[in-house]
Amino acid sequence: MKKLKSKIILSFFCATLLNGYEIEDPSLGNIAVEAGIWNTRVDGNIQNPTALINFKDDLGFDESKNVTSFGLDLKNDYTWLPNIYVNYFTLNSLANGNIATPGQIINGNNNYVGSVTSSIEYSELNTIIYGYLQQSIFEFDVGVNFKKIDYTQTLKKNTGNILTEDSITIKGPESIIPLPYIGLKIDLYPINTVLKAETSMLALGDDEAQDYTYSINYRMMKNIYISYGYRYTSWKTKNKDAIINDKYDMNLKGNYLNAKILF
Repeated sequence: MKKLKSKIILSFFCATLLNGYEIEDPSLGNIAVEAGIWNTRVDGNIQNPTALINFKDDLGFDESKNVTSFGLDLKNDYTWLPNIYVNYFTLNSLANGNIATPGQIINGNNNYVGSVTSSIEYSELNTIIYGYLQQSIFEFDVGVNFKKIDYTQTLKKNTGNILTEDSITIKGPESIIPLPYIGLKIDLYPINTVLKAETSMLALGDDEAQDYTYSINYRMMKNIYISYGYRYTSWKTKNKDAIINDKYDMNLKGNYLNAKILF
């Protein structure tokens, strides 16, 4: 008898879980607006044929930064019409470091050695065009992420406490990078929790990029979510200016906290 009761309770719970999303979904809108704080750390390398310079060890980027991010998700009720998700963030960072070995970074005939100041201005816009398949508590997303990176890094020599006019400017990828995108969402409706994972990556010519996030989302009210997760984004490119440094790569990674409202 006890086994029978247990089976009945388990079956009822599973049925509720599997039908939960379909019960909740009709009352929600197709527009989601989100904003959050991403506690991220800058890392990467500048490489030439004989040496490598590291963001943390040589340039002094060893502290995390709080980055503000924004997102907009537009869904529709037509299976033939794609959906759009857009997210954007911007980062400005400054660090002082020391280049110990001649040849680690080269500007024309000048080797940078000694104290340097490095500044980063970085913004990234991801426009994801996707379709989705919803099966009970599961949602499968497939699409393309059009990633636009606007990145400028400037290195200047320090002479005592004075910055010299001799500087190096490095640019990130200049073209929009299209990345295959896949996502999985699991809606645990009885406990007001949604688990989500997303990834996109591609190597295209001289440019490479990848992005992935994992998050747990708690439904505070019918149309308000609080999310906690981890995000990693990175890219690689070849320098396109006069600096004699072949390859350049950087990444951002860290935990984030988001708030999302459905309309």
